[in-house]
Amino acid sequence: MPRTLLILHPGAIGDVILALPAIRALRRQFHGHALGLVAGEEIGRVLRTCAEVDSTFALEADALAGLMAGSRWVSRAVREWLARCELAIGWLRDSDGRLQSVLQELGASRIIVQSPLTSKCGPIHQEDRVLETLASVAASDIPHEPLRVPNSLLEDAKARLAAEGIPTPGLLVALHPGSGSRHKCADPALFAGIIDWVRARDGVPILLEGPADEEAVRSVTAFCERRPLVLHRTNLLDTATALAHARLFIGHDSGLTHLAAALHVPTVALFGPTMIQRWAPRGSHVIVLTGTPCQCGSWEAVQACVEKPCLRIPLEELRRAGARMLQGPHNRPRECLDARHSACLE
Repeated sequence: MPRTLLILHPGAIGDVILALPAIRALRRQFHGHALGLVAGEEIGRVLRTCAEVDSTFALEADALAGLMAGSRWVSRAVREWLARCELAIGWLRDSDGRLQSVLQELGASRIIVQSPLTSKCGPIHQEDRVLETLASVAASDIPHEPLRVPNSLLEDAKARLAAEGIPTPGLLVALHPGSGSRHKCADPALFAGIIDWVRARDGVPILLEGPADEEAVRSVTAFCERRPLVLHRTNLLDTATALAHARLFIGHDSGLTHLAAALHVPTVALFGPTMIQRWAPRGSHVIVLTGTPCQCGSWEAVQACVEKPCLRIPLEELRRAGARMLQGPHNRPRECLDARHSACLE
């Protein structure tokens, strides 16, 4: 049986995807070790299917809760993994040292527990902050390779899309009007305008609807003369396989935006109150648009803000960004974090 590594990441989908360079750094450094991940069930399944990790232990099955509660509460599967564990990494707070103690008791030879949210981290961007926690064990020069979905699943997704009347290949544009918070969402009329723009280019716009996106999707369709197709999410892996066929993705600061960017789908990310330099997806296949820089000093102020000028993105700017992304890699910016204040839309 191979020696193992265990990563613990209790964050949301986007947070886990931002840790992907660090996960790959560990994979490269500890070649031949089996890599396990404690995370949300859906994102864990995606990363396991795409061969980024070898085994997953779901938060929903109390994989982390058991470790935090004490060794007697840890599942047999996690115990067996830790018995062969050369290195355990926890990207979370452990102020009383309980987690580290349990990991050591169950066999982890070396342990690193550090939250990438702590003020002790030097870098600004979250990817770099996570990588910094591994400075003593792995190199950080990791190329941004796409998340690779198995061909068999891509073919399955192609068949599902065809059943909905969506041809692939074709100009498929995926739009996600939701987010983890409505305070991160732009005017639904903006998405309706982009739907018209896609149709004018003989493309097929598709609205992605996750478990909490029903209201956001309904708000967009209310502005549309002709209702676009809505892809209701059954699970994150199915969404990922469908997204991989898209020529363009447009969304807010959300897990699906980070997923699209990780798949290297040309992505236009609409950011408002969130710090772009910290949380935006990276890459030449990404453009981030924002309105007036957010002046809210706290999340409470964001929630109280009615006008939300930080999310007032002109439709013409969004069209230009989308057109730029559709033109191909040679016409894309090398790196663009704020299209309102850069040359990436010239």
